[in-house]
Amino acid sequence: MRSFLKLILILMVFVIQLSCERDEICLEEITPKLVIRFYNEANPNELKSVLGLTVKIEGIEGDYSNETISNFTDSIAIPIPVTENRTNFILRIPSNDQTIEINPDTLTLVYSQEDVYISRSCGYKTIYNDASASIVQDDDNWIKNLDTKTDEFQVIDENTAHVKIYH
Repeated sequence: MRSFLKLILILMVFVIQLSCERDEICLEEITPKLVIRFYNEANPNELKSVLGLTVKIEGIEGDYSNETISNFTDSIAIPIPVTENRTNFILRIPSNDQTIEINPDTLTLVYSQEDVYISRSCGYKTIYNDASASIVQDDDNWIKNLDTKTDEFQVIDENTAHVKIYH
């Protein structure tokens, strides 16, 4: 009888162990941000910091700011809204005479979206295909030119710059 109770106890412990689920932690990349690097227009291979940069994502309340945007920055990573297929990013810097006046330039990003299943713990991430970027021309553009690796590019990770801005 004692051995039968031991066997039942061991069997219960074994069944309880099998019924437990492992903790799942998402270690995969999440939906990538648009990475922009700033370069010197006079020397295209040289990074050039932007003083006092602020970014407004059209359709989202307030300015976008996090640890990637500081007073001096030569690259930023900006989230792309997943509810749209076209987004305007308004990049603003103080005017040359450092007064209150702000000089905004608009970067337009057009893209298609694809949701990719990662895992049960991570869920889905969105990647952006067939993306293209352009600058809206005005009388006082501080952004002189922009460059992407190809006319249409993908935003699938944050390992390299997607857009190069020359100023």
